[in-house]
Amino acid sequence: MKDYNLYITLVCIFVFVLLTAAFSWLITVIGKQQARLITSGLEDETIKASVLKKLNKKKKRSAYGIIDKIITGAVCLVLCAAGIVAIITATDSNKVVKGTPALKVVASTSMCVKYEGNKYLFNNGLDNQLQMFDLIVLHELPPEDEIELYDIIVYEHINGAMYVHRVVRIEEPNEEHPNERHFLMQGDANAFADVYPVKYSQMKSIYRDERIPNIGSLVFFMQSPAGILCILLLIFTLIAMPIVDNLFMNKEYERVKIMVDNGELDEDALTVYRLSKRQKGSDGE
Repeated sequence: MKDYNLYITLVCIFVFVLLTAAFSWLITVIGKQQARLITSGLEDETIKASVLKKLNKKKKRSAYGIIDKIITGAVCLVLCAAGIVAIITATDSNKVVKGTPALKVVASTSMCVKYEGNKYLFNNGLDNQLQMFDLIVLHELPPEDEIELYDIIVYEHINGAMYVHRVVRIEEPNEEHPNERHFLMQGDANAFADVYPVKYSQMKSIYRDERIPNIGSLVFFMQSPAGILCILLLIFTLIAMPIVDNLFMNKEYERVKIMVDNGELDEDALTVYRLSKRQKGSDGE
């Protein structure tokens, strides 16, 4: 499975490089063609109409510009946060938690509901079930003798998989295991307990009722090769588009100055266009 994931990741990286090269070539070709049209004056009427529209809606455009920046910033913030969480959960959630809490995405439905046959859930008011794709906070394990009945524990199964289940029975040290406790684990939605008892050495962390519902689906996507590819392409677009837009605006600005010098536009047009350039991140000259 690890080899397969590596293969898929390499394929996605190859596709990203290929698409980036294709988009860069396409943007360069279109950009040069559009720049020639602007420089030759063939786009003067379109530019003039755009400037006049800016003159008529100067205040609205300013407001829209602020809204655009807020939306863009919010999207970038969400993506960055999701990316950070994806990295943290991918690297830390399956390790023994020490000190700093870790994050984990619930990847199964074994804890999502109370199975009606598990009377201990109803008798003890255990309502802290976990839904698939919940993002949960994991804490450092207490000492072995402080783990209690009905604690929710992250542990490593003998097959290497990570489970998030509840302690439903504790076997104190006896003749079969004189030096350690054994813990019987079970998912709240499961009719039966896990086949093999769990040792303290298999446990990684404990859950203490801190979770964010449903956000895990986004985190899972961000961790997947397809999600990584989408994020890389989005970053490329966010970097490339302002550069191309600024190039066009510089060419258009030169034409606006010529039209102002020729009396085709008022001096206010140059001021508004200079303001638009500054709002796009250019100094206007």
